[in-house]
Amino acid sequence: MTPTVPVPELPDRDAAREWMRQIRNALPHEARETSTTPEEFADVQRRRLLDAAGEHADAGVRRRIEVALTGDVTADHSVPVSTLGPFLSNLQESISAVAQALAGRPTSVAAIPREIREATTLSAVATFPSSFGVAMYGPSTDVEESGLLADWVGEFRTILDEAVERVLDIVDLSEGASLSDELLTERLAPLGPRSMKHIGALTAGLNSAGVGMRVAWYAQGRQARRSDWSTSGVQRVRYLCEHSEFAEAQRVTVAGLLGSASAFRSKVEIRTEDGEIIQASTGEELTGHLERHFNKRVEADIEVTKVRFSGGRERTINNILALRNI
Repeated sequence: MTPTVPVPELPDRDAAREWMRQIRNALPHEARETSTTPEEFADVQRRRLLDAAGEHADAGVRRRIEVALTGDVTADHSVPVSTLGPFLSNLQESISAVAQALAGRPTSVAAIPREIREATTLSAVATFPSSFGVAMYGPSTDVEESGLLADWVGEFRTILDEAVERVLDIVDLSEGASLSDELLTERLAPLGPRSMKHIGALTAGLNSAGVGMRVAWYAQGRQARRSDWSTSGVQRVRYLCEHSEFAEAQRVTVAGLLGSASAFRSKVEIRTEDGEIIQASTGEELTGHLERHFNKRVEADIEVTKVRFSGGRERTINNILALRNI
């Protein structure tokens, strides 16, 4: 408990400094935290805020993401609301859209299922000084213990984990030293047009404001993952999202052996009669019944979408609409 020390007259700066020194000296040794950098100061303040809110009690159950905007514009520990509001909204939409793409069929216009919305909703609990930062918690894992996302819930992994990890993969790849965007496009393309639209909006807002982003992701049973998104990395992803074209989807029917099926990943592999291996995603209505088709000859109706990235690189996305044993 903090010792009681008479509060000085605020206009007297020397008295205020002496008052703060007395409080510090009166604290137990282990409570005297010294910060030598802005990052250390932010960490101390963040821990104190979370302790005061009682949030550490369930830190092992609920996922936590801490996001700090960085750059000269935030040097005074403030940021325009016109920047912060769209940033938080676009971050939430990006994570939810990526989760939908990973859990089933990526879409461009259809509504994101309610189960995915609930399982990826982030709630702000505190702000902390680190240029400007926000701490947010994911929902309790109880939200995912039934319904469409039951297969995603394990001892350590949830659909929110998978979505945030994919977003951070994109962040880290954009910060790589390689000038090639090949690996980055390989991570972006399967997410579909909706995810790329929201990630594009997220990066466009950051780029326009001239800020970067520092992220810490805390999940049960694993070390915290930390990523830094510089303004150059933000601009790189924005360019890829804004200069990518998704062609109109085509529907084809193929026959072959379904040799690999994962209800957890919503993915299958079909080997056609001419030896071609087709990798495809399955929607929610098919994912729970893949065991009926594993290692059998099947006929699949597939929606094929081609995406062309800047520089001419193309990627094909396959989504299974119907699956029948033959």
